[in-house]
Amino acid sequence: MKRTVLAAALAVSLACANLAMAGTPNPQLPDFTYQGRLEVANAPANGDYDFTFSLWDAASGGNQVGSTIDEPAWPVTNGVFTVPLAFPGAFTGEQRYLQVTVNGVTLPRQPVSAAPVAQFAMDGNPGPMGPAGPQGNPGPIGPQGEVGPAGPAGATGPAGPQGPAGPGTVNGNTNYLGKFTGATTMGNAMIQDNGTSVAINYPLQATSQLFVYRQQQTATGDGQSSIYGYRDRNSQNTGASYGQNGSNTGVTGMSFWGDDYSFGVGGWNYNDFSRTGGVIGAEIYGQYWGSLGYKASNSTTYGVYGSNAVGTGSGRGLTAEQQGAGGGFVGGMIGSWSRGEVMGAVSSGEMFASYNLGPVYNSGYSADLLPAPSRGAGERAPAYAVTSPELKVYDSGLGELTGESVFVPFSATYVDMLGDKPVVTITPIGAPAQLYLKSVSVDGFTVVATSPQSGLSFNWIAVGNRVDAAATRSLPKEVSQASFDTQLRNFMGNEGDTRNVSTPMWWDGQQLRFDAPPSKPRVETTLPQQ
Repeated sequence: MKRTVLAAALAVSLACANLAMAGTPNPQLPDFTYQGRLEVANAPANGDYDFTFSLWDAASGGNQVGSTIDEPAWPVTNGVFTVPLAFPGAFTGEQRYLQVTVNGVTLPRQPVSAAPVAQFAMDGNPGPMGPAGPQGNPGPIGPQGEVGPAGPAGATGPAGPQGPAGPGTVNGNTNYLGKFTGATTMGNAMIQDNGTSVAINYPLQATSQLFVYRQQQTATGDGQSSIYGYRDRNSQNTGASYGQNGSNTGVTGMSFWGDDYSFGVGGWNYNDFSRTGGVIGAEIYGQYWGSLGYKASNSTTYGVYGSNAVGTGSGRGLTAEQQGAGGGFVGGMIGSWSRGEVMGAVSSGEMFASYNLGPVYNSGYSADLLPAPSRGAGERAPAYAVTSPELKVYDSGLGELTGESVFVPFSATYVDMLGDKPVVTITPIGAPAQLYLKSVSVDGFTVVATSPQSGLSFNWIAVGNRVDAAATRSLPKEVSQASFDTQLRNFMGNEGDTRNVSTPMWWDGQQLRFDAPPSKPRVETTLPQQ
């Protein structure tokens, strides 16, 4: 049955219908039709809206009667919508209130009449016909019809005139690619193809220059390369160290004359995409080099130089914003290894020279170089680190007693570093005095004199456990072994000496091992030609 509705404008520029109240207090049937008018910005709404209907026993607050009815994407045409509702067992003679929510906006509750009424049903005659609704939208385009049969073939056109004869002579030699040496003549290019290999600039010309460039076009799939150098494992050469011509390589890049900023191989990545690089060296099977930077012994240049360039492309821009890292080293067991005959490594930085994410173990002493002007301008003196069998933190100072007692607080920094209450020692300055510690806490200590003293000074020192002492790992047993340093040095062998055999080192999941690691099958494969 149909319920009469009245439009009511709201502050949110929405309108919702109210159910009229009329009739006798008879129980309301559970099924009825709710009709309303919805306006947006003082205009009738059109489109799909999300409606939620619920029944309550009070105009505000109270208890919900029956279940909630959700009608998502309900059509509203020219502001009007009609929704069938049913609340079985909800109408027992008591007053009920309908709550309506439109697109998340909850409207004031509306009283539901106790008996069914209709706007044009009071005299039992049909009401007047309403105005015609707006014309509906055109329906979708139907499917395309089947292709008709092909028409008959047209007649063959007449033959065109015969063209002029081509050149009578083509020059060239076997296995050479041809090139036009004139408008109508062919000669030899500098590319030779003998069926198994391709050579450029062959035979080598001392006065010739070789330029190779290939722009990789947009393509899908992995394995795209601008230049691909591949060497099959048909022979083995020991070579002389890493001799330029004695080694077997897929691609060799050499710069002989050493002009400023000239490179044998230069790799740049110009785009700002993740996990990209100008040059990548990867060794798949292990025990070989993915990338090797080798410096001849008669030069002072770098075997490998890693630099993070600024946006100008000018290498190191001291006045520009600094970003990125010059080099990164990640290993399953050791992140990096530095070795030198005199100095193993030198680190420098404007903020700090090095930062270690974890404990630092030294097999030698630690020293700081402090200015020593008494020795001369720019001279420095070594200051050696204090050593202790435990992880301790120290603080000291000068106190003064002006009465019977004084409380000496620790500095805030020292309190932050303390893991527990420290041990404090006091020493009077000057004439003998009767002083003793009354109490010590993590914040400071109290000194008391046996008799009132005035202007009595004393030195004090506090020694306590560091805040992270309890969580500190014990020294790994590998580090404490007498052979550890020697085994590490043997692991980093001299790659330039083929007689030098490095000691293996591996991690078994529990400890470092310096014996032969478990054998792993090495599968020799041939990479596909590209």
